[in-house]
Amino acid sequence: MIEYAQYLLLTNPLEFYTAIVATLGVAFWMLDRRSMKAALKATKGAEINALRLERQKTEASVEQSFATFQLRCQASRDAWRDHEWRNGPTLRSPLHSSEGQKEIQQLELAARAYLEQFKASAPDPGSCDIEKLAAYFSEANRTSLEFARLASQLPEPKNRFH
Repeated sequence: MIEYAQYLLLTNPLEFYTAIVATLGVAFWMLDRRSMKAALKATKGAEINALRLERQKTEASVEQSFATFQLRCQASRDAWRDHEWRNGPTLRSPLHSSEGQKEIQQLELAARAYLEQFKASAPDPGSCDIEKLAAYFSEANRTSLEFARLASQLPEPKNRFH
């Protein structure tokens, strides 16, 4: 092999240099390919971590919307209790609850159903399917909007004397 390289160098140096350059080109191409694969793997890992972080933020946002809705329900319940206390007792059984209280309870049950439906729509934690995650994120937005819609439907006590 070495004799052939010497013969090629002496008889046709241009072909010898061309073979060396081609060999170096193939070697650099292989190194570049390895580095591209490593960069692609690192990028994919970063995208997966970003999607996981986005998913956690989305879940926290929905939970916060639900907690805000529950606080509004409690405030509405308190307003109804204060209203009943200020306007005097009504003749009814102690187990009876007002229509406002019943409506608040129904809205809370609806909100819990939306929350359970949202949690059931969650893809697997290790899932990296972009379409499933996009659907999950839109479901989270829809669920938060439903909580806001339900909060706007909370009944307010009316003063009897106005």
